[in-house]
Amino acid sequence: MKKTAILIDGAWFTNALLHSVRLPNNGVTAEIIHKNALTMLGKDEELFRIFYYDSMPFDGRAANPINNQETDYSKTPQYASRLRLFRELGEKPWVALRRGDLRARGWVLTEAYTKRMMQGGPHQPITENDVKMEFEQKGVDMRIGIDVATLAIKRIVDRILLVSGDMDMIPAMKLARREGIQVVVVQVGSRRLSPELIEDSDLVRQFTILTT
Repeated sequence: MKKTAILIDGAWFTNALLHSVRLPNNGVTAEIIHKNALTMLGKDEELFRIFYYDSMPFDGRAANPINNQETDYSKTPQYASRLRLFRELGEKPWVALRRGDLRARGWVLTEAYTKRMMQGGPHQPITENDVKMEFEQKGVDMRIGIDVATLAIKRIVDRILLVSGDMDMIPAMKLARREGIQVVVVQVGSRRLSPELIEDSDLVRQFTILTT
């Protein structure tokens, strides 16, 4: 049996699920994440641990530049939902959480407003609903890379299943393979992996997505 660690880039995995299958009304839950992670395992693999990487929700305040209305993001349903997901996922067996930060980059035009402008429709005054706060993850990629390197150099596992489409993972993947660790990249539904990720892995694995 191959001792195997599963490393999941939470934001990438969630987006891949949303693009591939119809999810329940409550969206991507801890139960869905955990069940799908276990489904990824092959018959010759023994689970070491599931590492789940995602950013903490933004808890700051920001004022909409159009109407100056301030939002306290720590009071939003999305904030509470993200904390609940982390809590429930942390209670699942064999799961280790790795949390980065979510930082506000500033206000940008919404996709819908930009599309209207590009299509040359009648000019309408911009409203508070035509802008949104843009956020950026910090520290998630670094934590994935550190864990890949640690698992490989210390020979903790025989195989790593990597659930991410981020090419920033390639240096860590190369290191793991040089250390004799097998690296498998997981394709989630219709979300295609880059040729570079595939080239620097040992295998591409698909699995049947579970939604309940």
